[in-house]
Amino acid sequence: MKALPSIQALWNKHGGKGLNIFLVESQGGTLDDITQYAKDRGLTFPMPIRNGSSFENYQGGNGLPYAFVIGPDSKVVWQGRSGYEAVIETQLKRIKYPGLGKLDVVKDLEKSAVLFGTGEFAKAAEEAAKVKEKKGEDAAVAADAEYIIARVESKVTALRGKIDAAKGAKRYHEAVKALETLSGKGFKGMEAATAAESELKELKADKEVKEELKAWDALAKVLEANEKEKVAAVKKKNLETFAKKNEALAAGEEAAKLASEIK
Repeated sequence: MKALPSIQALWNKHGGKGLNIFLVESQGGTLDDITQYAKDRGLTFPMPIRNGSSFENYQGGNGLPYAFVIGPDSKVVWQGRSGYEAVIETQLKRIKYPGLGKLDVVKDLEKSAVLFGTGEFAKAAEEAAKVKEKKGEDAAVAADAEYIIARVESKVTALRGKIDAAKGAKRYHEAVKALETLSGKGFKGMEAATAAESELKELKADKEVKEELKAWDALAKVLEANEKEKVAAVKKKNLETFAKKNEALAAGEEAAKLASEIK
């Protein structure tokens, strides 16, 4: 598709700043097909598989390509086959507080909303709590303050879930990354951040974890080398060799799984 480079350019520029892109496969490709297709073309945005879904009831049907632009208020603001770049740029300008999920808040909560949008989550919640305590008798102020605080709490909960799931699967490289985020600047001062900092130190000091982290780093290098390799049999062999060498580790199990998926 000729549009792919421009779509990737939009993702590179605005990904994580309010833009979400989903390029839906509609020609019956497998997950392996799509993954390889994306790698070959340097595509990093999400590409879900359509499976049995149909777009026949939508304008444009299953014709390729066809795009829908959904604005920050969850309404379809544009659809068609070309010209979406300018529409996306315009819609992104409407987002004052990236990630908050609200286009506007009452004036008293604007400072808190800006802090949230810049990743200062602990300060955002603290500011919202102060405003609520001072002007909580105003229903609109109280509602927006509670909303911002809840959004911060949901981020903490989501990170905590990732950490626990990663540790349970011995994917310690993912647990470390999530703990670094939770104990970092954005959440500094929160009880969850302080606990995460201690947990991170304990995790990195654990001998078993150190061994697993070393193996995950080594697997990352194998996967990086495989991305440059064109011959599937060689990719499979590289992973199988790694899996055999690290069969007692979670990274070894992952390598064996990945090798089994290569045809």
